[in-house]
Amino acid sequence: MADRRRRMGRAGALLGAAGFGVVLDHFVLDRQNATRRRHMARDQVLATMRRRSRDAVRRAKYVEGKAEGVVRRTAHAVPGVHRRDEPDDTTLSQKVESCAFRRAHVPKQAVLVNAEHGVIYFRGELDDEEQIEALLRSASRVSGVKGVKSLLHISNGAGG
Repeated sequence: MADRRRRMGRAGALLGAAGFGVVLDHFVLDRQNATRRRHMARDQVLATMRRRSRDAVRRAKYVEGKAEGVVRRTAHAVPGVHRRDEPDDTTLSQKVESCAFRRAHVPKQAVLVNAEHGVIYFRGELDDEEQIEALLRSASRVSGVKGVKSLLHISNGAGG
């Protein structure tokens, strides 16, 4: 049994040496095609590395998306932790125009609405002080509004 293992070991070593000889012949000693074969082998190795790199990036993005989903689901599962993104100033001024003017029953035509960093500015003129107060109260109740500034004045009723 031991004799057989020695013979198999020698045969394996001989086979390995022959294989190494073939590789040596193909990649080093062959004058016509050795350079081409070395370059092709290098290109194949580099292509495999690039492909593996792209696969790793794709897998990392997938795992990142899964983790982000878990975080968002967890945030929604905990009561009182919901965080809404604040609207930009243009969206906020449009939201105030639609909600505040509707609640206060004030005409939009004579009032200009601007928003800067969450603070709403009203410019223009209205008929009386009650309309101004109602507009300011309703605007301050709109979500996302951090403050309200009034540059409104009462029209003098001269028709112009």
